[in-house]
Amino acid sequence: MAYSHSLLQLTTWLRLLGVPPIKYIRSIQTSTPMATRRERRSKLKRKRKLYLKEKEVPIAPEPRKGFLKFYHDRYRLLLFIPFLILLLALAQIGVQYATTGDFLNKGVSLKGGLTLTVPIDAPVDVHATERFLQNRFPSNDLRLRAISEFGRQVALIIEASSDVESDDAIRALEQGVIAALRERVAFDDYSVEVIGPSLGASFFSQTLKAVFIAFLLMGLVVFLYFGENFKAKMAATVLTLIASFSIFGAHTFAAFLALGVLAVILALLYVFFSPPSAAVILAAMSDIIVTLAIVNLLGIRIGTAGIAAFLMLIGYSVDTDILLSVRVLKRTGGGVFSRIVSAMKTGVTMSVTSISAALVGFLVSQSETIRQIMLIVLIGLIVDLIFTWLQNAGIIRLWAERRHLE
Repeated sequence: MAYSHSLLQLTTWLRLLGVPPIKYIRSIQTSTPMATRRERRSKLKRKRKLYLKEKEVPIAPEPRKGFLKFYHDRYRLLLFIPFLILLLALAQIGVQYATTGDFLNKGVSLKGGLTLTVPIDAPVDVHATERFLQNRFPSNDLRLRAISEFGRQVALIIEASSDVESDDAIRALEQGVIAALRERVAFDDYSVEVIGPSLGASFFSQTLKAVFIAFLLMGLVVFLYFGENFKAKMAATVLTLIASFSIFGAHTFAAFLALGVLAVILALLYVFFSPPSAAVILAAMSDIIVTLAIVNLLGIRIGTAGIAAFLMLIGYSVDTDILLSVRVLKRTGGGVFSRIVSAMKTGVTMSVTSISAALVGFLVSQSETIRQIMLIVLIGLIVDLIFTWLQNAGIIRLWAERRHLE
């Protein structure tokens, strides 16, 4: 009622002064509430900014003692450790290729030959029997291992490589190995699996191409997530798809040279437009290379199951690297080093859990295929701890310091 009475008085005075009141009153009724709402919105925005600023986690103080103090102060020095390990691994693979013609120890499934499975009832001296057979067949790279159940030998597996495609030659090798084995071991039945050299080479070529394609696609996904330049993302996508489809048709030196050029261009895109993406990809690649070098040093003959283990290892190694990068780059507050430590607690827990599972699988399983997969994954997960938390974390800290993200 008071508001209506005041409005009536104002209208009367405006009429006496000769001012048209309707337009003026409408402007009062419409513009004043709008201005009030704008002021309220601006006040709410200011309050929200102040609230968020108060809630922001303060930068954690630098650690003063223990491992974290050393890790905080000497991270540049610690960066030399993974790079030195990587150089030694590359040297081992180079020596392996120079001496044997292959950068890994191929099993029968990748090289060609025969695999004999012989059930036994009495225990056998595996090492003495293996040396005996190797002396009989020095040119066939023969290996012998035992299968045990609950600590008791139940079968022998003999692998003998062969470069001959002839069925008669493979049959002669089979009969010769069986006859020689009967001189040392008593058995009745056996089973044989034969893989020709050309088929083994085809298996190796296809699985190796699958590993390269998986690595290319992994790198693209990481770059699309962490990269910021749209044009660089599109260029990387096109180049990755071209390289992936071209790998299966590459059979000549010129084709492989073109693929190498594409790989170099992709690497340059990752380094210049998203250094954190390049750090993740470098850590995963280093994990694969060092694991391969360790497997070579242990004398493990890799079959198709081993290649599958390396495919699995690509995913395992990228998990912790992406966790670290997301925690450091996509979150705010607490400082870069505090976010690295937070990511390390989660990532090391994940890795230890996976290592425990792989170790149990290696110790409990009686299947040689599963044991080889578990052993390669186990080695790769241990190596990944070094390259994630020393190499990748150190590179991200250097990049963050240059970007003043502390």
